[in-house]
Amino acid sequence: ARPMTAVRSALYTSKGSAGGGQFDPFNQTRGPAPPLETKAEDSPEEKVKQLEKKVNELIEESCFANAAGQLGLALEKAKEAGRKERSLCRQREQTALSEQINLDLTYSVLFNLANQYHANKNYNEALNTYQVIVKNKMFSNAGRLRVNMGNIYFEQKKYPQAIKHYRMALDQVPNTHKEMRIKIMQNIGIAFVKMGQYSDAVTSFEHIMGEKANFQTGFNLILCYYGLGDREKMK
Repeated sequence: ARPMTAVRSALYTSKGSAGGGQFDPFNQTRGPAPPLETKAEDSPEEKVKQLEKKVNELIEESCFANAAGQLGLALEKAKEAGRKERSLCRQREQTALSEQINLDLTYSVLFNLANQYHANKNYNEALNTYQVIVKNKMFSNAGRLRVNMGNIYFEQKKYPQAIKHYRMALDQVPNTHKEMRIKIMQNIGIAFVKMGQYSDAVTSFEHIMGEKANFQTGFNLILCYYGLGDREKMK
């Protein structure tokens, strides 16, 4: 038969104790237990953790200020979040914690900053910030933010640049994301209309009607046919 496994008492060990092997179930002979180890508040890890928390709080405050229509305050909070995040990166580098860089946090800081610049009509700063994101290959799917860049150019009536960025964004969006692709194509078509290039606009709108017909696109298409003097297609 298989021998029983030895069972050792939780209160007694064969090695004895500091009291000479006497029965001491409450470990009274060992003196008081050492105090629990507390994490130093000024340790590098704790400083990094607190900085991360502060950056997240500033991003939230920035978004809330924007929603309340306080655009200037929203931008200031976004800038402060950017300064804190750069300080956080330096802190990590100095304490050999650089491999723990939080890419999601960096992305959030930059994306929010670009949004707040845009909301305040600081177009160049917004475009420069978006450019930092889309050029960083570590940010997956960042190329789609070229739609936002296209919108900024559109607002400035710089339609050729807007179309260029819309098309670059379109290249980043897979065919499975049909809704997003249609919205970008709609933007391209409208930009062509603004430039008076109705033939190019028709190409965009006809493509959309072939993919997913809708009233607004159909109406835009009729206007383009009218602009081209094509009464037959207007029917």
